[in-house]
Amino acid sequence: MKEYHFYGWQTATVKDKNGLTPRDHYDLLSDIWCADTCAPRMRGGWTAENKTLGQCSITAFLIQDLFGGKVYGVPLGDGNFHCFNAVGDCVFDLTSEQFGDVRLNYIDCPEQFREVHFAKEEKRLRYEYLKEKLLAVMPVIRPMTPEHLGRYGEIYASAFSGEPWNDPWEPQNAEIHIRELLEAKTAYGLEYLVSGEVAGFILGTSMLFHYGRTFDINDLAVAPLYQRQGIAGRLLTHCLDDIREQGMVGAHLITAGEGVLPAFYEGFGFTQEKRVLLMGREL
Repeated sequence: MKEYHFYGWQTATVKDKNGLTPRDHYDLLSDIWCADTCAPRMRGGWTAENKTLGQCSITAFLIQDLFGGKVYGVPLGDGNFHCFNAVGDCVFDLTSEQFGDVRLNYIDCPEQFREVHFAKEEKRLRYEYLKEKLLAVMPVIRPMTPEHLGRYGEIYASAFSGEPWNDPWEPQNAEIHIRELLEAKTAYGLEYLVSGEVAGFILGTSMLFHYGRTFDINDLAVAPLYQRQGIAGRLLTHCLDDIREQGMVGAHLITAGEGVLPAFYEGFGFTQEKRVLLMGREL
């Protein structure tokens, strides 16, 4: 699993209506937070290295729009509050990194209300600007569908062209391969849409062994135009979160061939030897 540094990131697995988690929104907002969205009194200290500075209230209320829940505020002692989110039992603070090593107390904090915060016009305008920018780039993660088989075949064939560990595929052959997997009773697949276009997908099937049910990740592909944008990581993260919730004991990595395992997968905990990610128990 990719590591983050904002408060509560380890358990920030709740999903919005598009299947995105707070971690996904942190990735997206990291490219949007700027001096213009920073609180005016802090703007002089904003840098790209301290991108969450002065972003707390507008970010927390924007996340509330997407996930529901409540916004609370840590008293800062100067009459101001540092805002964070609570969605059910999931508490997280996307902008906590601005405090560096200082640990805030998130217990028994007062609830915050947008009517109060947005009484300041400049804050309301910053919120609206941040929301506009986020909605413009916010993708949709949803189950794969047979209607997009042609697009899946194109992505699979083009994504792996030139990879030494993968045999060349023609789109029509890739489409047949993907259709066979999708038609399996234990199939699970997610597609990633950007502005209505399928940019990538992850697909596999579950298997039942004497030690429990495991998941075989057969395909993970992102179209060349959308590569190096974090899409593969978000798809894999969602897949692993879902199979954990389903009680599966492990995930086997079949995609990526039999050669050297790409560092991308090692970053999620897969090993060169077994190419398996265990869900809390030994197989």
